[in-house]
Amino acid sequence: MSSSSRLQRLRAFIVAERWTIAIVLAALLVRLHWSLVAHPLGEYIYSDMNGYNSRAERLVREPWGHYEYHAFFPFGTHLLAAVLKAMFGMQNFAAIGVVYALLGTACVLAAHRIALRVGQHRPVAHALGLLLVFYYPHLSTGGYLLSELPFSACFLLATWCSIRLVDEGRMRDAVLMGVCAGLGAWFRPQILMSVGLLGLYWLWRRKAMPKLRLVHLVGAGIPLALLLGLSAAHFRYQTGRNGLVSENGPFNMVFGRCHNSKIESLPDGKGHGKVHFRPPEFLQLNNLLDRARKEGRKPQVQLNPVIGDVLHYPGYIGDTARHNQYIRECLAKTTIGQQLQYTWLNVALLWRYNIPWPDSGRGQWREPARAWTKVYEVAFAIPSLLFLVTLVRRRWVRQGWLAVHLVAIIVTAALYFGGTRHRASYDPLLLFFAFEVYAAVGVWSWRRFRAWRHRRRAGGGDAAAPVG
Repeated sequence: MSSSSRLQRLRAFIVAERWTIAIVLAALLVRLHWSLVAHPLGEYIYSDMNGYNSRAERLVREPWGHYEYHAFFPFGTHLLAAVLKAMFGMQNFAAIGVVYALLGTACVLAAHRIALRVGQHRPVAHALGLLLVFYYPHLSTGGYLLSELPFSACFLLATWCSIRLVDEGRMRDAVLMGVCAGLGAWFRPQILMSVGLLGLYWLWRRKAMPKLRLVHLVGAGIPLALLLGLSAAHFRYQTGRNGLVSENGPFNMVFGRCHNSKIESLPDGKGHGKVHFRPPEFLQLNNLLDRARKEGRKPQVQLNPVIGDVLHYPGYIGDTARHNQYIRECLAKTTIGQQLQYTWLNVALLWRYNIPWPDSGRGQWREPARAWTKVYEVAFAIPSLLFLVTLVRRRWVRQGWLAVHLVAIIVTAALYFGGTRHRASYDPLLLFFAFEVYAAVGVWSWRRFRAWRHRRRAGGGDAAAPVG
């Protein structure tokens, strides 16, 4: 191919993809500025961020060491940080910030391409991309050494590959989908809920997706299984016990089924020290309760713990047997109605009653986080939920394939607990749902208005016509 032909192809590509190129470049510049200048990731190493950082440093210093606590949380975040520290320096948080900026940009790219492929109206994709460039709830996660942003990138890239697979039936997309889903599980295993529900959806609607065949699901399943196998091996290596990714699953379910706000482990003389965790969402609910009591009014919602607000025991914070015991006790002491109340509040926390942590704990960022949380609740929550109607409409099978992820978010929150911070990882996709609903309502309204105007003009013309 001649140089002139290559230049013409490049020029044609730039013209055809000018919106995507502009949005991606803008997203990258904004995120680099955010994570390096406005909100340097290295200046926010405390609490959970400090935990990830200390585990990453320990992994660099003792790559073959056994440390039980490394399997309590999913290991993907501290593994990523350890790789970057080994490559660029133990205290080079700027390098981690750059990688987080790239991951955030990948989220914007994937969401924009998904919208271009599935959306009914092309301007919706461009509007979504422009919003995501500056969308604070998602942008904010790039300024902290946490799992949400890497997970979001893996999730959205897997979703992009999956819809390409539905449309084109290429094995390459199936394999990439499996790789991204497997890596996503290393950061937050909740992605496996989406995997399972997508499998059920395919069984139900496979005739409407003729290009997506069983062989493709096998092709996706092989890298997913290999990555989960490596995760299980890591779990066994660190703890001597069998597990898949981490031990905090039953731990988090205690909060969801008991509605206590804190779990604390105490020294046991066997190497386990005092450790405690309190979900920021539940802490904020307790703060709302205290404020309501001081003001002499009834709170909108409250936790109502069944076996105590603080649970403590001597031993390891990730003691699965102890956590399962708490879950059984809470289920035995509550009615189905009480558990449904817990479930409703767990899901409601995805949109209401809490400000995303860590922003909620810092005065400088609390108000922007509060404002954007309210904007999402008022402007996008209901429209995104209305997108679920695509699950049962035969001609919207591709949209339904995407809507399955919203079901997965709700089911995960119902079993454990939700939070506006957890939802932010999915927001690029959920905003697309809301934009699509707004566009559909807008088009329907415009067509009704035009029909009404046409009938009115036709009626006026008949009235003015001469008689006889």
